Amino acid sequence: MPIIARMTSSPQQQDSGRPGEFELIAALKRVIDDSPPASEVIVGIGDDAAAVSVESGIHVMTTDTMVDGVHFLRERASWSDVGWKSAVSNLSDIAAMGAAPLHTLVTIGVPADVAVTDMEEMYRGLTGAFAEFGGGIVGGDVVSSSVFFVTVALTGRAAEEDGSPVVLRRDAAEAGDLIAVTGTIGGSVGGLSAVLDGLEGADAEALKQAHYRPVPRIAEGQMLVENGVHCAMDVSDGLVADLEKICAASEVGAVIKASDVPVPEELTSQFGEEALPMALSGGEDYELLFTLPFDLMDRLFARHRGMFTHIGHITDEPDEGDRVVMVDSDGVEMDLQSRGWDHLGAR
Repeated sequence: MPIIARMTSSPQQQDSGRPGEFELIAALKRVIDDSPPASEVIVGIGDDAAAVSVESGIHVMTTDTMVDGVHFLRERASWSDVGWKSAVSNLSDIAAMGAAPLHTLVTIGVPADVAVTDMEEMYRGLTGAFAEFGGGIVGGDVVSSSVFFVTVALTGRAAEEDGSPVVLRRDAAEAGDLIAVTGTIGGSVGGLSAVLDGLEGADAEALKQAHYRPVPRIAEGQMLVENGVHCAMDVSDGLVADLEKICAASEVGAVIKASDVPVPEELTSQFGEEALPMALSGGEDYELLFTLPFDLMDRLFARHRGMFTHIGHITDEPDEGDRVVMVDSDGVEMDLQSRGWDHLGAR
C-alpha cells in the first residue's frame, strides 16, 4: 500500500475550505522536516513506502487510534495535545515491552472543517513527543473522513541479554510475585473530570496536565529489563482492568491493597473519597504495572527507591470469581464497582 494514499475530493469538499491532499501533506512534511530526524532512515516521506535499515535482533511493533468524540473532545483539547497523546499512547506500549522507540507511521482522517494549521499543530505535538522520548515519523496516510481520527503505528528495538533479545510480557507473572507500579495512578481521569466539571486552581491544572500531556515510561521499562523483570504492561485501560489482563495471560490471580495504591495528592484534594475508585478504573495514566519476585523487589528498592510502589501480590488462579481482589488495610476484601475501560463499551 502506498505510504501516502490518494485522497479523492469532490468540488463541494474543495469549496468547503478544507485543504487538498497534497497541500496538507506538504505542510505536514515541513513540520516533520523541522524535527530531529529518525535514525537509520533510507527513504522517508514522499515515496511509495518508507525504507529503514534494520539491525539483527527483534523489533516490536504497536499501533493505536484516537477518534474525536471517543478518545478526546477537540473543542476541549488543543491540537498539539491531541498529537502528543497520540504519540504517547504508542510510546507507552513500547515502554511496556522494555524496548526503545524507532520509526513511526501516522494516518489521519480529515473532516471538511479541519484546517492545515490545525494539522500542523497536531503534528508539532506528535514530533515534540518523539523528540523528547525517542522515535520519529517516517511516513503515513491522509484520508477523507466524516470524523477526525489519528492512527499511529510505531516500531521499537527490543533489549538484549547475553546476545538474545528480551522483552517484558504479560504472561510471565508467577504466584508469589509482588505487584508494583511506577509513578501515581488516577491523574489522567482526574484531569478529564476537572475539564468536564470546569474545575480551576493549581491542583485541577496539574490533573489536566496529566490527562493532556502524559509521560511514557521509556527509561523505566528499559530499567526493568536490565534488572531482570519479565512481566509488565502499561496502565492504559485502568489499573484493575490491566492487572486482570496480566492475570488472564499468566493464569494467576492478584490481590491489591487499597491503601498502597499511589494516588496523586491533587486527585484526593479535588475528589475526596472518589479518588481511589477513579484511580483503580480510570485509565490513560501510561504508568508501568509489573510483577517480580520478592528478592528482586528488594534489590530494585535499593537501587531505584522512589521510582515505583509495591501495591500487592500474585496468587494462584482463583477457582471462581474475579481474578483481581482488592483488600483494605486489615486484609478484608472490598467491592470493586468499576474495573476499567473497555473500548467497545463494556465496563
